[in-house]
Amino acid sequence: MNYKIDSNSSVIQLNVEATFTLIDFTALIVCFILGFIFAVFFWIFFIAVFIKVFASHEFIFNTDSYSVTQNIRWFSYLKIKRREFSFGEVKCIRFSNEESGNALQETMKIKEWFTIDIILKSNFSRIVKVPEDELPDADELYLVLKERMGEFFKFETDIVYIDKPEPESFSD
Repeated sequence: MNYKIDSNSSVIQLNVEATFTLIDFTALIVCFILGFIFAVFFWIFFIAVFIKVFASHEFIFNTDSYSVTQNIRWFSYLKIKRREFSFGEVKCIRFSNEESGNALQETMKIKEWFTIDIILKSNFSRIVKVPEDELPDADELYLVLKERMGEFFKFETDIVYIDKPEPESFSD
């Protein structure tokens, strides 16, 4: 323990500092490291949710330079260029339900997902992924893209009907 006493004519000021033991110092370091790790996980999760909720993906199809630019926008103020590729790299624009399949909700159910992707020679860029109840909006977007960009790109539709199994009945 360290202390310091200052006295004036009518005031006495006492300042006391507790000393650290090795256990106190070790606990401080462990708490700092664990707090930092959990804070990092919290901030990573927060940033992921922030991007998902408040971000929009912007695709700019430039017919003068024959290039496509993909940007991510937040609140229409901040814009970050994600990637840029030429029309020559685009194989096709595909409307499909290839990501549909089993999903674990209460029981195993077939979950329908519809996607519009720009298929490139090396990979792909997702324009939209929607559930079954937003299919008319995705279909309308696909048809508008096909109408406006049909002379520059090949458009494919790859929707496969998924046979939904009948519910099992139990009989004794």
